[in-house]
This record gives sequence, C-alpha cells and structure tokens, in this order.
Amino acid sequence: MNTPAARVTRIEDRRRTPAQVSASDVLRWAGLGELADPDSDAIEFPLRRVPALATLYVEGQPLQQLYCVASGSFKSTQNDVEGYEQVLGFALHGDMLGMDALCGHRHASSAVALEDSAVVALPFAELLAASREVPALARLLLHAGGAELQRRGDTQYLMAAPSSEVRVARFLLHLARRQAALGQSGRRLRLRMTRRDIANCLGVAHETVSRALTGLAQSGCIGVSHRDVEIVDVGALHDLQRMTRGGVATAQEARAIAA
Repeated sequence: MNTPAARVTRIEDRRRTPAQVSASDVLRWAGLGELADPDSDAIEFPLRRVPALATLYVEGQPLQQLYCVASGSFKSTQNDVEGYEQVLGFALHGDMLGMDALCGHRHASSAVALEDSAVVALPFAELLAASREVPALARLLLHAGGAELQRRGDTQYLMAAPSSEVRVARFLLHLARRQAALGQSGRRLRLRMTRRDIANCLGVAHETVSRALTGLAQSGCIGVSHRDVEIVDVGALHDLQRMTRGGVATAQEARAIAA
C-alpha cells in the first residue's frame, strides 16, 4: 500500500541502510585500479562516517575489521605504560588502517580522525574468504602491508635528521608528495593535524615545530597562514631536506656556492 506512512517507512529504512562501497572502488583508491573487474564490482562493504576527533579503534582491541580511508584523514597513535601518546603517522585517502593487528590479532595502535572523515569497513574474516575467490583482494592485502611498511620507513626518515628544520622540511615535502599522488596540489597544504601532533611524530618539542615553520617562512621557502602552508621555493626545501646537519641558512649557503 502506497500510503504516506508507508512512504515514510521506506525513507526511514533507506536512512538506516548504510552506504555501500564496492571492492573495485577500494582497489582504485589503493592504486590498484587495473585489478578491478566484475567480480570485485559485485562485492560491497559498508561506508562508516567518523566525526572529527572520534576514535576509530583503540590499541589492544581485537581485530575484527580493517579500514580503508574514503575521505578525511587520521592519526595513528600508541600509548606507553605511563599514558604518553606517541603519534606514529598520518593516514589519507586510500590508506589502509589496522594492518598492525594482523600479527597478534589485536590492534597495536589507535586511530583518531583529524577531521570529519569516512572509512570503508572491511570485515577481516569476510575479506580473507573473498580473497580466495577474488585474487585482487589478496593483492590488496599484500599491497596494504607493503604500504604500511613504507609509511613507517618514511617516518623513520623524517626523524633521522638531527636538525628540527630539516625534519619539518622533510615532513612538508612528504605530505606534498602524498597530496600530489592523490591529484591534489603539491604546493598548497592544509595541515589537518596540530603542530603538537607534527612535533610528536617528528620527535621534537611543540615549540620547535612552530619555530621551524617560522624560520622556513622567513627564509622564503614557505608561506604560512594558520594551518595553511604554501611551498614557495620547492628547490630550496629539497636542498634543505638533504642536509644532515645545519638548517635553512646552511642549505642556502651551499646552494649559493654551487651556483
């Protein structure tokens, strides 16, 4: 019966039904679009909204789902025995979250949304079962594991520089490359994370990051307006990131000599 009450019921049912994302979309977002086919088109996973500052999963929680970032951004954190939070890295569109739970079947870190975000929830048991029938999903898991190792290696590279200015320069260039790979600007950056999160990730003091950004701005390498950063002189920033010691002044002197 097509009564007003029935129509309202159908609308409410649609609202309660979670949005679905195909496995093909997840493959494309992960950079494996060439593997998408009718089989992956037919597999769907729920899309989950995560408000800014909400926790997606917590350290120690049993592994039930992996998550692909559909929109927004997240930070991964670990807490020591005294409750100190260590920022391990940042996840953007197409990144997989929860891979560190594959070893002990419990999440070794927590994930917190930096802004209003959305993730595709991938039930792990179902994903494993589907991967036996759809090889592209097995490739997705391998790819996600390799990408996680690469991101952790990138973080180690950021922290390896003795100079805080070099660490910040490397961080900005790393973020710029990730944005460019997503089809976004490789020069205009919106820092969704706080200065404190950046400092925590880089292993420096909060005030040090602020001073480094100010120094890079005064030298003409970047422009800063609150959380918006524009890379003005990408060549100078690349020169700086290669410095193992010294700061922007040392890099500029070396560049002048080479010229």
